[in-house]
Amino acid sequence: MDIDDIYNLIPDFMCTKGCRECCQNFGVPSRTRIEDERLKVFLKKNAMKPGKAHGNTCPHLNESGCKIYPVRPLICRLYGTSPNYRCKMEVAPLRLLHEDEEAEIFHFYQTYFF
Repeated sequence: MDIDDIYNLIPDFMCTKGCRECCQNFGVPSRTRIEDERLKVFLKKNAMKPGKAHGNTCPHLNESGCKIYPVRPLICRLYGTSPNYRCKMEVAPLRLLHEDEEAEIFHFYQTYFF
């Protein structure tokens, strides 16, 4: 199992255009070594430098949104898609994950990537 297998268990989710609520209020997203390595490769490939956190704002947020969106960590992908990580702006995918599905995702994530 690789990290993309876990990501593929999460429903597609489209944020409201211009919304930055979660990115501005939750700080630096946690990530595993695998996700950190993917992030470093992405930044290098795109000639980008790591950002710096400012208060509770994610260091990967820029004027146009998430600058690391293709390699964003699990917690960013999960936000808004499950009952325990509901979007504060009340945006949701067509089908929210069930709590059991969320638990399974975290189980796989912790088992294979910690």
